[in-house]
Amino acid sequence: MKFKDIRLDDLLRNKASFLGLVIIGLLAFTAIAADFIAPYDPNKIELDDKLKPPSSEHIFGTDQLGRDQLSRVIHGTRTTFELSLIIVTVTASFGVFVGIIAGYCGGFIDEILMRLIDVLLAFPSIILALVIIGSLGPGILNTVIAISLVGWLYYARVARASTLSIKEKEYIEGARAMGCSEMYIYTHYILPNCLPPIIVLVTLNMGGVILTIASLGFLGLGAQPPTPEWGTMLNEGREFLRDCPWLSVVPGALIMISVLAFNFIGDGLRDILDPRQQVIK
Repeated sequence: MKFKDIRLDDLLRNKASFLGLVIIGLLAFTAIAADFIAPYDPNKIELDDKLKPPSSEHIFGTDQLGRDQLSRVIHGTRTTFELSLIIVTVTASFGVFVGIIAGYCGGFIDEILMRLIDVLLAFPSIILALVIIGSLGPGILNTVIAISLVGWLYYARVARASTLSIKEKEYIEGARAMGCSEMYIYTHYILPNCLPPIIVLVTLNMGGVILTIASLGFLGLGAQPPTPEWGTMLNEGREFLRDCPWLSVVPGALIMISVLAFNFIGDGLRDILDPRQQVIK
């Protein structure tokens, strides 16, 4: 099945993917409307209100500087989702381009690119990201650069595998016989037919990217204070975990829920695009 043949009804019939869509929809709305739904300025310091427990005035309590935790969680959703979308867009675009070039050209180019990818995949991606961001320094921009530099590898391998299969199809030979240019074949035949597994990988990878961003933020290498971001908020709240658990529980729960939601959607898409998966299950 091609990606364009997917209907929303197909995902809605899958209970897990439906739940994932609802959760991601709510989080996406929260990120977009953060300025309108946050009850307070997320960076406004009120030392007289520091470390207050959840109440009607501050639903998720306040942090060590008296900042409203609900407002920071809402704006942290925007920060996390913006970074994730940028990183996934960059990594997917570059990885698919490299993978298609390697699979379509073959020979020496394919060998060099695949050996490079194999070497990089031999190291855990989080370790490579830590090394890169350790060299560049902490911050949002360097977080995007570090994760992007290690995140394109899986997209390249998936795109290459799809291209190797597609380029042997009869319609590719027919297009060449009709005088179609290589660019036309790339944009009209190779790329569209590579999309189904790439779309599944994107949805599954979104959860991993969110987790990596949060991990770097927790280690103090991601978004820097006072920028609200889930991982940074976890780092700030760990010192008060015993007496003020709401500082860590809320952002930690949101990380877990968002990762699970994207995994649910990815699993649903995989079942729809590859019916053989349902038989295996």
